[in-house]
Amino acid sequence: MFETTKAEVLLQILDLLPSAPYSTRIDPVTLKSEWIYVSPQVAEIYGVSEAELLGEPLALLKRMNPEDAARLQEQMMVSLQTLAPLTWTGRILHTSGTIRWIETQAVYARDVDGSILSYGQVFDVTEHKQSEQLHRAVIDALPAGIIAMTPDGEFPIYNNAADKYAGRAPVDHGGDLTHAFGIFKTDGTTPFPNEELPLLRSLGGEEAPEAEMIVRNGFLKEDCWVHVNGTPIRDEGGQIIAGMVVFHDITRQRALEQELRTRNEQLAASEEGKTVLIGRLRYSIDELSNPILEVWDDVLVMPIIGIVDSRRTADMVQRLLAEVARTQASFVIVDLTGVEIVDTKTADHLIKLIRKVEVVGARCVLTGIRPAVSETLVDIGVDFGRLTTLRNLKHGLREALRFARRGREGMRDISLGDEMSEEPQMKRRRD
Repeated sequence: MFETTKAEVLLQILDLLPSAPYSTRIDPVTLKSEWIYVSPQVAEIYGVSEAELLGEPLALLKRMNPEDAARLQEQMMVSLQTLAPLTWTGRILHTSGTIRWIETQAVYARDVDGSILSYGQVFDVTEHKQSEQLHRAVIDALPAGIIAMTPDGEFPIYNNAADKYAGRAPVDHGGDLTHAFGIFKTDGTTPFPNEELPLLRSLGGEEAPEAEMIVRNGFLKEDCWVHVNGTPIRDEGGQIIAGMVVFHDITRQRALEQELRTRNEQLAASEEGKTVLIGRLRYSIDELSNPILEVWDDVLVMPIIGIVDSRRTADMVQRLLAEVARTQASFVIVDLTGVEIVDTKTADHLIKLIRKVEVVGARCVLTGIRPAVSETLVDIGVDFGRLTTLRNLKHGLREALRFARRGREGMRDISLGDEMSEEPQMKRRRD
């Protein structure tokens, strides 16, 4: 009575388990199998009637996806020979017309008569597989490359973008990812140090390592410049179970930046060339607008044409003083015939110019002042007390000749005076 009750309770427990348990006896020679026990849930999971289920265990293979069924048979043959446990996940066509995912787990033992006993359970893992497929589809749809590597060197996550930007996942890499992927520094020639790769650094526990690198291998049509960010993946206990990197293709961005730098350099060179050209043109214009002519020995003429401003005045002063020093000129004529407008600033510039010339030892006169200009100069109160003004350039040249003649006469008088002062001294010496 007790044994019967115990068996009934055990059957109730088996029927109430979340999985669908079963047990079969298999002839290792003919591979014919028979049920020892099968939960009614197995029929429900496979979408078959109990009569169909009890007929032949291997008849369930007809409900399976052909590829998945072939894989299950291969695994079963290995387990029957080695008595190794079996775990299989595959697709079946349910009577509802939907595709369902099931998982089978089984262990094997040899009975005294040589037959093989299997003890297993079946799960409906459709929701889990659908969620897994959704996650996989999302990861594959991401534009960024994602790679996760376990401590044993496997790549459980390797999305489509990773395949596009880094090439096919390498096998038997031995931990040398630099050569396996063909990774270089951004100069395109120096191999990237393997130990500095963000994937290996994150696998070692480093938080958020990042780097830029160039990937070049036989699976890529051209070099790919990527920016890589890494992160370690840990389990609930804090142990690292994988290293993960997310990387973006920045090839076009870096190419555009290089093109922009090149264009900026070309533009800078062009602007520099324009600046030099403008400087040369300005110098040539200044040379033409402020000519200095040596019309006679020790006589310089500087005709002024146009508007006299601060920049031009500074140039005139610099060039005129340099020319006076070079030629040792003693007389300078500043001709204003080409100046039509004079204001207070212009007059001030001219006066300072004349004074600076006189400071270095040359006499300076103004010629060619037009009537309109003279009226303006008088109206604005220019002091002509220390200035010599002449009608035109011809009068200026005459004054220069008179100035030179007076200078020669003065030198002769000085020479005669010296001779007369020497005669009494000579006479006294003779006495």
